[in-house]
Amino acid sequence: MLTLAQIHGQPEIFHSIQGEGVSQGTPCVFLRLAGCNLACSWCDTAYSWNGTVPGVRLAPEKAAELVLHYPCRRLVLTGGEPLIQQKALPALLRLLPDHAVEMETNGTIMPDTELLKRVTQFNVSPKLPHSGNNDVKTWKPDILRCLAGTEKAWFKFVVACEDDVRAVLQRASEADIPPERILIMPLASTRDELNAMRPQAVEWCLRYGLRFSDRLHIAIWNSKKGV
Repeated sequence: MLTLAQIHGQPEIFHSIQGEGVSQGTPCVFLRLAGCNLACSWCDTAYSWNGTVPGVRLAPEKAAELVLHYPCRRLVLTGGEPLIQQKALPALLRLLPDHAVEMETNGTIMPDTELLKRVTQFNVSPKLPHSGNNDVKTWKPDILRCLAGTEKAWFKFVVACEDDVRAVLQRASEADIPPERILIMPLASTRDELNAMRPQAVEWCLRYGLRFSDRLHIAIWNSKKGV
């Protein structure tokens, strides 16, 4: 069984465009799993893990049926932290053999062998100290090194200031993450915050030779969920 986040009284599975990372703008079906092993102070989907909204238990067959309701054949497994439920995910993905699969993860849990083979793209978002988490919990260089070695992983860092960007480069070096696989994304949870942060984040990317990731879902829909 899978436990999905709930929105508007329904399991959170929806069709939209990818708002972040290297697949930005691509039509995808999103499946949001409940639960997380971290607790970021600025998380914009905290309802999926903080207990304010109960999760929904679904058999893999029912979850696959809901995914297949949409004509799109690119699936994004998001959360929360999807790898908390990794033992149940292969059963779902076997029912969706024609789907490309993106997995969004915080990089603290190593995917098992089957998922490493099946997932098309890992969108890894390691957390910096401003997330409010203990560094021992958030920074797992051995896992990040393994993910980087698959050549399927991109590493997206949320930054609030230039010191964060310098910390990203230092940490990436420790984990053997190639600079060309790093994306810098501004810390923002509303359209106004994004508009204020975006020019500075672009300037940092130009200064340090890094790739910029926008947050299209915020730019388009502001803080609306399930889109």
